[in-house]
Amino acid sequence: MAEVTGNPPVGYGTSTQLPQSTSQSGWEIPAQGGPGQEDEPYTPLQQITAEFIGTFALISVVVCATYWWYPDFVAMGLACGLTVAVLVTAFSRLGSGQFNPAITLALVLAGRLAPIRAMMILPAQILSAVLACFVLSSFLGENEKMNWVKPGPVNPNTGQQVATMKTPIEAATPFIPARMEIPEPIGQVSPREVPNTKRVSVVKAIVIEVLLTFFWGLAVFAGLRSENRQMAGILVGGAVTVGLLCGGIITGAVMNPVRAFGPAVVSGQWEFQLVYWIGPMLGGALAGVVLGQFLFRDDEGL
Repeated sequence: MAEVTGNPPVGYGTSTQLPQSTSQSGWEIPAQGGPGQEDEPYTPLQQITAEFIGTFALISVVVCATYWWYPDFVAMGLACGLTVAVLVTAFSRLGSGQFNPAITLALVLAGRLAPIRAMMILPAQILSAVLACFVLSSFLGENEKMNWVKPGPVNPNTGQQVATMKTPIEAATPFIPARMEIPEPIGQVSPREVPNTKRVSVVKAIVIEVLLTFFWGLAVFAGLRSENRQMAGILVGGAVTVGLLCGGIITGAVMNPVRAFGPAVVSGQWEFQLVYWIGPMLGGALAGVVLGQFLFRDDEGL
């Protein structure tokens, strides 16, 4: 079988020395254990399945946290951050722990993930996010705490627009919040639909998403250098929590394109999708180049 040069994907808590070759098919790539540990081989099927399950779990928690607690970004941040910490710790032995196309891109640009493997992982992440939202849309009913409504049909008798209740997935679809965004009482239109509400500009929102995702990437590369998988989970989960606390009220702190794409497919609300793809992917690319190829690279590898 032909050999190609490049670094294979390696899980969190691994040794710093990376092998310099891998099979072209990408189906026999070993993950190296930490000091004193045996090498832990895993197949791409195992890695992709772990990414699918992890992304499904993460998007499910994000949607449910938004459904119950928005705009309480402290509660949302803790729920999402702890979930990421658990998932990274659980699946790192399988070379997983991304659950985010932006982080996958960062690892590719850093030479930590083979492009052919990334092309298999990305569809799994996207499909998993969409599936999670479809499943949740079947189980989550109306929530009295989520008193968001949307403009409905015009009453022919009064000539006024009738407000209708949003579905849970519609309420969980991310958007750039209006300033001082809070759910409105039933019968009033939420700030998403109110015209002329003040929001940050699209350019500013993209920049903020770039910075937040870059911070997530920083935690990932720090975790890759750690010899402790639990510490890696804490680092990445903590970055997600901090991102939601700092940027939630400004852009929604998505930091993950599939977190926006999955709910949008189910709800049909495509507003701001470009922000949530361009911003995180640029942030991931920046992290891969600046952190993976420069700051966190030495003569022995990452």
